[in-house]
Amino acid sequence: MSRAARGTARAPMKIWRGTWVERDGMLWSPLLGALGLVAGFTTRAQGSLAGSRHQLEEQARNRTAVARTLGFPGIARVKQAHGKDVVRLDGPAEPWPTADALWTDRRGVLLAVAAADCVPVLVADPEGPIGAAHAGWQGTTLRVAEALVEAMVTGGAARERLVASLGPAIGPCCYAIDMERAAIVNERIGEGCLRKVNDRIVMDLWAANTAQLRSVGVTRIEMSGVCTLSGGADLWSYRGRGPDGVYGTQLGFIGRPA
Repeated sequence: MSRAARGTARAPMKIWRGTWVERDGMLWSPLLGALGLVAGFTTRAQGSLAGSRHQLEEQARNRTAVARTLGFPGIARVKQAHGKDVVRLDGPAEPWPTADALWTDRRGVLLAVAAADCVPVLVADPEGPIGAAHAGWQGTTLRVAEALVEAMVTGGAARERLVASLGPAIGPCCYAIDMERAAIVNERIGEGCLRKVNDRIVMDLWAANTAQLRSVGVTRIEMSGVCTLSGGADLWSYRGRGPDGVYGTQLGFIGRPA
C-alpha cells in the first residue's frame, strides 16, 4: 500500500465510485480523467510549486517541469489571497492576477491552484469550461467553490453537466480550530462542518465544500480523502512543517489537451 493510501482520513471516493491512480508521483482524478481531462494533484515528488519558503527560481523550474510532464506549454496561476474572487485565464499571465479561483473554456490551457492544507477544488463541464479553486477555511466560509461554479455557468458551462474533484487537504482527523475561528465559520456557513471531538473543535473542509457544490447544482463529486498532515512525507502540509518552518505546496491542476 502506498504511503498516501496509508494516510487517508476517510475511505476515498465516498461520493463517486472510482479508483485514484498514483502515477509519475502524482494523484490522478479518475472522474475527470474519464472525461479526457488532464487533472489531479502533485505531491512532494515534484518539489514545492508556489507560495512557500522555497526559492522562487526553484519553484518556477518545478512548475515548468510539471507542465512539460503533463503536456502543456505552461501553467495558468493566480496570486491566492484566501478570498472568493474568480478570474478567467486563457493562458499563463504575468503578473499573476489576485484571485482564488480561475477558469477557461480554451483547449491547451493548464489551470492550477496551490495548496498545503487547503482544499484544491477542480470543476469541469465535460463539453465546456473547466476551473479550479483554492479553498482554505477562509475561502470555504466565503464560498469560493460556489463563486467558481457561478462564474463558469455565466461563461457558458451547463450546470447539470458539471462534475467536481476535491483533492488532498487537511482532514477532519487533524484540523482542530479554536473557538474564535469556529465562531466565524458558524456565522458564515453554519456549524454543519464542525464537530467536537473530546476537547477539540474540528472542521471538515471536504464536507463544507461538498455541501456548497451541491447547493449550486453539482451532483457528481469525488474526493481523495487523503489528509495532507497525516499522510506522511508524500504531501506538503503547512501545519506539518518542520522545526525550521520550511514547508512547500502542491498543485491541483486541470487542463483539456489541445
